[in-house]
Amino acid sequence: MTSEPPKTEAPVEDIEIGKDADNDIPNTNVDVGLLAEEVERQREKYGWNEIPAPTAPLYVLFVHQFTGFLAILIEVAAIISLAVQDWTDFGIIVGILLVNGCLGFREEFHAKKSLDELSTSLESEIAVRRAGETKAVPTKELVPGDICLLVGGTVVPADIKYVKGDTMSVDTAALTGEPIPRKYPSSEYGDVILSGSTIIAGECYGIVVKTGINTEIGKAQANVLSDKAVRIVSVFQEKIMRLVQIFVICSITMVITVFLVMGVAYQGFQNDLQGTILASLSILIASIPVALPLVLQVNLALGASFLAKEHHAIVTSIPALQDIASMSILCSDKTGTLTTAKMAVIRDQVVAVGGFTKEDVIRLAKLCSNADKKDDPIDKAVLQAYEESEVAEEDEDYTQTEIIGFNPIVKRVVAFVNHKGKILTVAKGLPAKIIDTEAGGVDDHECQWRVEDSEKQSFVDDLLEKDKFLSKSGYKTIGIAMCDGDARKSDHGPWKFVGLMPLLDPPREDTQATIESLHHANISVKMITGDHVNVGIETCRLIGLGTDIHAGEEIRNATNPQQRNAMIWAADGFASVLPSDKREVVLTLKNEFGLVIGMTGDGVNDAPALSAAQVGLRPIYGAVLESRRIFARIKAYVVYRMAASVILVLVLSTVAFVDGCAVDSLLIILLALFNDISMLPVAYDKADATSKPQLPNTMKLFLTSVYYALFHTSLSLIFIFAMSYSTSSLEQNVDLSLCNDSTRGFVWMHLVLVTELTIFSVRAPSYFWSSTPSVWLVGSVLSTCIICSFIAVYASNISGLNLLWIWLFNIGSFAIVDIAKVQFRDMINDAPGGIIESDNLVSVAEKKTEIEKFQAKQQRYRVHRNSALDPADLKHSIRVGSGSSIFDLRDSLTDGISFTQPGARLQYAVAGQDEACVHRRMKAVSAPQLTFR
Repeated sequence: MTSEPPKTEAPVEDIEIGKDADNDIPNTNVDVGLLAEEVERQREKYGWNEIPAPTAPLYVLFVHQFTGFLAILIEVAAIISLAVQDWTDFGIIVGILLVNGCLGFREEFHAKKSLDELSTSLESEIAVRRAGETKAVPTKELVPGDICLLVGGTVVPADIKYVKGDTMSVDTAALTGEPIPRKYPSSEYGDVILSGSTIIAGECYGIVVKTGINTEIGKAQANVLSDKAVRIVSVFQEKIMRLVQIFVICSITMVITVFLVMGVAYQGFQNDLQGTILASLSILIASIPVALPLVLQVNLALGASFLAKEHHAIVTSIPALQDIASMSILCSDKTGTLTTAKMAVIRDQVVAVGGFTKEDVIRLAKLCSNADKKDDPIDKAVLQAYEESEVAEEDEDYTQTEIIGFNPIVKRVVAFVNHKGKILTVAKGLPAKIIDTEAGGVDDHECQWRVEDSEKQSFVDDLLEKDKFLSKSGYKTIGIAMCDGDARKSDHGPWKFVGLMPLLDPPREDTQATIESLHHANISVKMITGDHVNVGIETCRLIGLGTDIHAGEEIRNATNPQQRNAMIWAADGFASVLPSDKREVVLTLKNEFGLVIGMTGDGVNDAPALSAAQVGLRPIYGAVLESRRIFARIKAYVVYRMAASVILVLVLSTVAFVDGCAVDSLLIILLALFNDISMLPVAYDKADATSKPQLPNTMKLFLTSVYYALFHTSLSLIFIFAMSYSTSSLEQNVDLSLCNDSTRGFVWMHLVLVTELTIFSVRAPSYFWSSTPSVWLVGSVLSTCIICSFIAVYASNISGLNLLWIWLFNIGSFAIVDIAKVQFRDMINDAPGGIIESDNLVSVAEKKTEIEKFQAKQQRYRVHRNSALDPADLKHSIRVGSGSSIFDLRDSLTDGISFTQPGARLQYAVAGQDEACVHRRMKAVSAPQLTFR
């Protein structure tokens, strides 16, 4: 037997759904729902429940490649070369623009297409009743007239009119900006819960009245998104581009100085104005890292695509990749993440109290469950246990008439049952709350009680001792109680404790190995669960975590903030928590200790978590490693490109200052072109996942760039001037004072090798031989070097011996700079730590003792302290439209990654893309409402 759905107090046919001229909604029977033909008819009329995203024409994407700050500088250079009628240089400069533009267009189009395709695989579902059967339906398939079950934690997928159930507590911040939840139905707010709201507490059935662009939020989006672009940018990206802009401004200053020196000191203004202009202009072009924004975006997009394909993870915003790469502590929900969430009632361990039997415990637990909540692990286990019991066929005279759903504040479910015309009230939930609803604090539930004999300490102690024994054995327990009559009325009978029902939720097979692997990656795991402390301790023991578990009330009741913060920092986890406790733990670790904190499960925002995450930590571990690789590539290219640009500017400028020798503008522009093309495979390069988080610290990137730039510039100038002034009898033909073709070609070829080979040192976290580059990168760089060697010999008349000297010197200087790099990174506290070579989980030979766990934890925490970030590095900004409207988002929790197999969320406690926060700030300036994907 299965419980019947709640009945409406008035005939369903009399329920009137608000009608308007363009939205004629059928009066659906709540017990039956729409029939298949009605669904098709409604979909044909109203379409899919989605808001079409505006798509820019391809030509707009192409033109966009030529509108950035760096691209504009190249365009200015093209105009100057055109003005002095240097058609060759003009053609090559335009070629640089076109090559970068076409490559950028191709890569962005490919990345966008891949992400769009993969994003469609992330579909949320909701329980919908159709043709008398309740099943999970993708929210995209909802049509007006559908009957939906709304439970705590649900993001409302359409405008839904309340029909039957609890008084609902709804977070409407995404629409209204109001932080205080609203009650539905109510005289103040009506009975239509709008799309985009989040259910905080309660369970109800509702009828879909509007979908897609007909919803309130859909209308707002449809009107604005057609001409508004919304982009979330990490501070890391912004800082990099700011550094580039500052550097380019310094380069322009240097170029102007070169122009004046060449023009005045070396009579360039009188003798060769065009050559002087072009020589200065070529240095500027060489200094502009025009491909850097492209490489950044392609790396991020390709990384997001890889995560989706390999780890079934949809990145809800690109900056989330930075967050997961920087994560130090992961706060994990228990059920469904650390455990299987496949609960089963252990019938032999059921405890019946008083005159009740074990069959009574199972029967009443079933009557207090919702058959439509097929994804709820507890209700599913209870219903299955009942169907397998002997009393299932004898209970046709029991009918559930109404149910008040679970929410994490009251921690209980209350149902009203008709038994042969007699009303019974049944409750199930946390045993302490079932014994006395004021246990752990008074709540606002409309049913409050203390069971019979609860005033006897021996009775309470006996129940709690049995509960503690079951918890220590690894069981999750729920208590059952009942009373005659309607407990909402004063004439009901006394509440009686019926019994304890133990459920077993074993750990996943790979949980312990995954936790050990995360620890190896210097990510500590803290378990945060609503279950009993004893359940938490036992689960931690089974999965290899420390057992220093604290109750949520210790957070709420703490009087000394410093002691509370120290407890949160040191604890292995928390149990019996409220949603506010989860948020407090995460924000304390973020704000007080400056770390990037992850949270798995349903999220750490204000909405409660009722359905556990259905994915373990294994894909999260893979996502962490891949994100670290992505940012290793990005940071390597940023360091390389800034260093290479500084080397070019300083060497060319110094040679011009000392001897007035300017390398041919054509050669320098060719060098810039070759440099951009040869480095594109960096986005596809092999990269190592470091055992330490990849931190968004641009100052260390800057210092590393300066190290490479100054070291290589010094060695280059020593080499060039030594070759020029040497009196050796070796064949040279290098004389800066003469500045002939072979001399200029010599300087150019040396700069080619310096800038090309440096990438192999920069990309390696440690010594270059410890990290193997991709075949594509090796082939691209070596091909460029060989082609340029032929150009130097046959176009610039460099002797074979001089070419050999250039190769030998650069190989030697490369090795010296690379070896010293390791010591330099140690000196600036930027050592990467060890390398995690494989995504495979580490093997767990045997369980560690508590002392061994503590010692390993202390080592990780030393890394955590070194991973603390400045508040400025823990935020993202949102750009609306052309970028003129920028919002810095602080003190909120970001969206992160959603896993599609079969679905969970990983969020990060860095100030960023919290939807409610974004909407509140955007609403203040009449910016568009939007939904993040």
